[in-house]
Amino acid sequence: MSQSSTTRWLALPLVCLSLLLLLAALAYWLTQPASPPPPPEEPVAEAPPRAPTPPPRLTPPPVVPPPAFPSPQSEVPIPQQPDKRRVIQSEFTLEEIHGDFRPEDIQAALKAVTPLVQQCFEDAAQRNRGPQAVKLRFNLESRGEGEGRMDKGEVLASTIPDPMVQACVVDSLLDIGFKTPSRGGRATVVYPFEFRVPLE
Repeated sequence: MSQSSTTRWLALPLVCLSLLLLLAALAYWLTQPASPPPPPEEPVAEAPPRAPTPPPRLTPPPVVPPPAFPSPQSEVPIPQQPDKRRVIQSEFTLEEIHGDFRPEDIQAALKAVTPLVQQCFEDAAQRNRGPQAVKLRFNLESRGEGEGRMDKGEVLASTIPDPMVQACVVDSLLDIGFKTPSRGGRATVVYPFEFRVPLE
């Protein structure tokens, strides 16, 4: 057998086998059922956007404006410190004396009235800084039986222009009685009630 016929007998079956396999593959592909299209995706309903929550309101503390300048003395804040001022003992002047009225009686009267006068000064202390004084003229009278009274007080001079303070000091004299051994007499006295720190 010649070589060309051997090649022909080998090549021809191989070509036919290849065509057969190709046709089989094509037939398999054509006979496959078409896959259904994927179902359309349903749109996901989006939640409506939430309104932004406003931040909590912080209420600022009220602003207190400073007092107008120049400020009245009563509006200026003053630190609270114990007031060391007191009504101190001063020298009195005796203008008139009748009967057996004695200096000891005058001292007793002044000692009795001093706490009330002290209260008058303290009530106005925040408005009136520093040493103060109210000078009075008043009458002392002994009616016997060991009792004495004050009356007819008047302001001669004052470092405090407040008439309420001056009236308070004068009215203090009317509320006080004092002990006196005098059998009867009368005196007119001038006395400065000084409100200041002792030994100043």
